[in-house]
Amino acid sequence: MSKAREDATPASVVPVSRWERAVGYCALIAGLAYALPHLWWGLGIMVAYPDTPESVPDVAWQRMIAFWGMGVAAALAALATTALFRPWGDFFPRWLRVGAALIGGTGLALWGLGYGYLRFFVAVGRVEPSAEVAASFGPWNFYWYPVFFVWGASLALAGLHLRRRPRRSPAPGTDVPQSDGRTRRAPSTIEVNS
Repeated sequence: MSKAREDATPASVVPVSRWERAVGYCALIAGLAYALPHLWWGLGIMVAYPDTPESVPDVAWQRMIAFWGMGVAAALAALATTALFRPWGDFFPRWLRVGAALIGGTGLALWGLGYGYLRFFVAVGRVEPSAEVAASFGPWNFYWYPVFFVWGASLALAGLHLRRRPRRSPAPGTDVPQSDGRTRRAPSTIEVNS
């Protein structure tokens, strides 16, 4: 191994705190908690289905999208969360990872809070739901909306932690971004020889 590579290896490691890792894994687990039931519903196992069995789409392609499509997309999104705190995520620009985590996390958290809030008031009798909403209301709704909130909140927190984490130190003689986002320019041969 060359001397430059030996010097560059320790400088390229930015430690991830336990808190960052815990928040990231929480987002991963919450995403999988949403994805896995969709996959077993696609197999016809309707355990934990939040609606009535009559609400399952009759058309095959609609079932494919509703169960398999949403399940696979959520599983991939949950696994992509690890890009926020694992070294392989450095393949993607930081702004992309932070932006996706903040936008997706905020949307999921608001969905979980808003819809859970409405369902709570239906459950305690403060709001009279329509017949269609009342028929679709079941005990599993009290599971699903907290999952959205936990997934969204932990995803947004993981994005905020990544945003605040110091950038890697540049390796000598490279154009790796500095901590302020600017790039180092290698000196030209004219500047070196003068």
